[in-house]
Amino acid sequence: MNSVVQQLLTLSAVVLGAGSTFAATTLTERAKWRRSQDTRWDDKRLTAYSEYANALKQYVQISYRLAAARGYPAVALPIDIEVGLLALAEAEAEKTIKWEGVLLLGSPEAVAAARAWNRAAWELGWAARGHVIEPAEYVRRYSEMGRRRNEFYECARADLGVRSGELPPGDRPWLPPGVGESGDPETDIGAV
Repeated sequence: MNSVVQQLLTLSAVVLGAGSTFAATTLTERAKWRRSQDTRWDDKRLTAYSEYANALKQYVQISYRLAAARGYPAVALPIDIEVGLLALAEAEAEKTIKWEGVLLLGSPEAVAAARAWNRAAWELGWAARGHVIEPAEYVRRYSEMGRRRNEFYECARADLGVRSGELPPGDRPWLPPGVGESGDPETDIGAV
């Protein structure tokens, strides 16, 4: 074999080997970078979801206490109306700030579920703010708010890659005994 051909074959093999090594290394590093970015954004998404959920939960807790002060069925301790309204306004502001993180990082499904939960909590809060609502309607909105909360958590868990599935029902009573037990707000309110 001609020495020039032999040198060309050797050079071609070296170039091919170097190119293959470069391509493999590039693909591996790119995959590592993507995994790193996914993990980074998952951490930030988890923070955004949990901070928003905590802020909305604080808003709901103050709403419960104000509603209890206004005579609606609740196991929450009543709060002074003026103090409660100030606390509700602060909780609303905090919730609004935390909402931005969900909008920036959340999946479309989680954002939609968060909006639905927020709306249900806001409607439940009408009684806290002094709007007259029938007790049966209050219980219905209470149940709706809880259902929307679970939907948000299910969407957030799916977005974060947490094993999905329906959340089990809670075991802590949020309404006084006799309210909400039969599932019929008309019947349940009569028992209070």
